[in-house]
Amino acid sequence: MCQEFGADRTWFVAARPRHPHPTLGTALNSLRALDRSERSDRPGTVLAIDDAQWIDAGTLGRLTSLVRASSDTGLRCVCTVRVDVPAAARPHLVSELVADRLVEVVWLRPLDDTGLAALIGERSGAEPTAELVRHVGRLTRNRPKAVGIAIDALTAADGIRVVDLRTHLVRPDAIPTLRPQHRLLQELRGLGVTKWSVAKAAAVLHPLGDAVPELVAEATGLSHDEVTDALRALGAHGIVRQARGGGRWMFRLPLVQRILIGQTGPYERRRLAQAAVTAVWAGRAHCTDPDYLADQQACAGRMLDARRVKAELLAHARASTRPGTGPASRSGSGANAGVWLRVAAELSSDETERVGILWESARLFAEQGRTSEGLATVESLLNDLSAQPGRARFLIDVHLARIAMLRATGNDVTLNWLARGETWPWVPDPVVRTVTRAGASYALGQWQQVRDLLDGMPRHQDAARRAEVLGSLAALWQGEPERFTGHLSDPDQEGFPYTGALLTLGELTEAERMLARGGGRPEQLALADQAVLAARRGEVTRALALTRRCLAPGATPGPDPSRVAMIQTAALILLARGQLRGASEVVDRGHADGRTPLLHLLAVPQARAAMALGEHQQAEFILDRAVKDASADDTVAGTDELWFAAAQLATMTGDQDRLAMCLRESEGVASKLDTNRAITHSLLVQACADPRSGSAALHAARALGQPFELAMAVEHLVRVGAADPQLLREAYGSLGPADALLVRARMRTLMRDHGVAVPDRRAVVEENERLLAVLVAQGFGNQQISVLLDVSRRSIESRLTRLFSRSGYRSRLELAMAMLRDRPESPVAVRAS
Repeated sequence: MCQEFGADRTWFVAARPRHPHPTLGTALNSLRALDRSERSDRPGTVLAIDDAQWIDAGTLGRLTSLVRASSDTGLRCVCTVRVDVPAAARPHLVSELVADRLVEVVWLRPLDDTGLAALIGERSGAEPTAELVRHVGRLTRNRPKAVGIAIDALTAADGIRVVDLRTHLVRPDAIPTLRPQHRLLQELRGLGVTKWSVAKAAAVLHPLGDAVPELVAEATGLSHDEVTDALRALGAHGIVRQARGGGRWMFRLPLVQRILIGQTGPYERRRLAQAAVTAVWAGRAHCTDPDYLADQQACAGRMLDARRVKAELLAHARASTRPGTGPASRSGSGANAGVWLRVAAELSSDETERVGILWESARLFAEQGRTSEGLATVESLLNDLSAQPGRARFLIDVHLARIAMLRATGNDVTLNWLARGETWPWVPDPVVRTVTRAGASYALGQWQQVRDLLDGMPRHQDAARRAEVLGSLAALWQGEPERFTGHLSDPDQEGFPYTGALLTLGELTEAERMLARGGGRPEQLALADQAVLAARRGEVTRALALTRRCLAPGATPGPDPSRVAMIQTAALILLARGQLRGASEVVDRGHADGRTPLLHLLAVPQARAAMALGEHQQAEFILDRAVKDASADDTVAGTDELWFAAAQLATMTGDQDRLAMCLRESEGVASKLDTNRAITHSLLVQACADPRSGSAALHAARALGQPFELAMAVEHLVRVGAADPQLLREAYGSLGPADALLVRARMRTLMRDHGVAVPDRRAVVEENERLLAVLVAQGFGNQQISVLLDVSRRSIESRLTRLFSRSGYRSRLELAMAMLRDRPESPVAVRAS
């Protein structure tokens, strides 16, 4: 209402009665202002009163008089009234005005899921994921006013982040946090010290049901009557309510309970946790939440029986994270299992047991994407291991896990320090130190240093497995795949490093074979590898969803080569869909990671976007720079894609010398890598110069088993005159499920140029409008759109005229705003004119 009236420039006054007490003894300042004579000279006055249930009787009488005189003064009044406030706390509200039909009552129901998602999107600035909508719904019970507070509190707690125009829930366990000046906290503190203390204690002890008043009294030192009076006062102010028949006290909104938990001090929180656990152990309280007791035990720590706490935390953590069990068979969600294990380790007096539990905790943190906590746990573990020499294999695993977490948190300074091996504060084992240096060098893309370090290391049984993985992968990226291919007939190692490398190289068939050979499943792969696997299979929507999960903070995507491949495939999918801005943003996320192995792969979507816009010089610059970067990094893997894109650019511009260079280089890369995809790219480049190579190139592209790659290969071969144009029908149809709006539009032009009928004309019209809306929403002008679609500018102008006529939107800005409110890949809703 405020926004709507403000947009109309109506004279608008908002009043919010204070509520330190159920009644107000003085009139509101804003109402006094409305009594002044100059107000009657302003027509269309609007008075808005929030929380009108707190207006005292005297002020209500003045308001009633104002409303009765509204026919003369032009006053309109909008009040919001909470009906869940007990009757004793609110005055008799405007019943006479209702009887005289001077008041219209509108009941505001909780939002449905669609409305809740829309409100979250409005507050966060991006469309929320389904997981976030469910989470906010549980916190707020779909109450509109609480949604804004929830988003503010989750943002402050780093619980949500925006990635690719989506708002993601990255920390479901995050305690919502509000700044001390927030109105909600000020109102709660304003109730007095006693009520404030009782509210915080009740928030922590709330799951213990009927025992809460007694436990709050014990924890705060208040009498039972004082606690009961405080709870009733909190109930009068709508914070809590009591079950019928004088039963348990409950918070009206879980959000308020969670916020209050975050307001407790460290000792206060531990003392309340101690009271909760002690009561449960003594049988004085019971809780149906299986994780609650473990959370309180972890918080109280040594304030309880350490031996019992350690045993129960270990049992519950392992039961809640047991592999192969579904949610129904698990004991709780296990979201904080890493914390439970870390506390259990701290309570252990046995050094060997402590080390084992810390390692278990660190690995669980890594799986959950909580890399900062995992890194702290690993470093604590390494300090403990300093007193336990002779465990080379275990030490190597711990150091490599630390390197992965350092990379995930962007700590390249420490990685460089490790790679150089300047100092070593841990166990002085030369083998462990060498493999750790090699692991840090691998994370930085220093392939030759990895090989030099490992080749100069004495043969050591405990280090052989990890050293071979690092050495063979480093050689692979350099274009020497012999050691790597020697492992393709074996089951993959822990973490599926070879499967991930095959997916990065685009060897889908071999990757699936290796995964199956080791009894692995796709969901066991790192998130980045799952995304690349989905993209290679043609499951593009799933690939994008996995990519967004990976790019959201709190995710552990996997090794850097896999992460770069994931970003590249996602950017190419977005580009095919016409979402050039989105593709650019995803690529920028990859560059923001700093020095990353195989970063030249990201030049492919960048160059293709420039080529689609007709910016040939920019595309040439991007590709040339990527080739130089790959050469400087001593990297061959992935350069076949660069030379294929460069060959397409040379064909567009008619640069025969550059095409000849692309042909030589692509043949050299294919010879070195000897992968099916590198060979396919080499044949596609050959087809640019010799159309007779088209048949072999098409056969090789089909053999890859990747629908998107095949469609792109067919389009390329037809454009260079190396394939039958009738193949375009197959390629065009295969791109439909991928929603590749831009590629299909360009392909339709190519089909018409070669006399190939385009199927389903009605669907084509709808698809053209959708693509046009997507491009307009990104700010592209008519000239740019005409280049992108490979049609005349006049044709674009005609299409835009029809689109505006059909949709009812009057300008590009209106259309762009409508697209931002919807999913970028969704059709534009056609509204009535």
